[in-house]
Amino acid sequence: MIKYRKQNALEPEKDAEFSLNLTPLMFFSVGYLAMKALIGTVRRAS
Repeated sequence: MIKYRKQNALEPEKDAEFSLNLTPLMFFSVGYLAMKALIGTVRRAS
């Protein structure tokens, strides 16, 4: 999880917060690489 917070001391109502959750991307990339390796192994075996 990446969080970024920008605070404006003069105008507090303009405070901005940005958060990005990278967990789903990590699971997708690990699954993709695992399936790619598995398919590559099956292709070499036959």
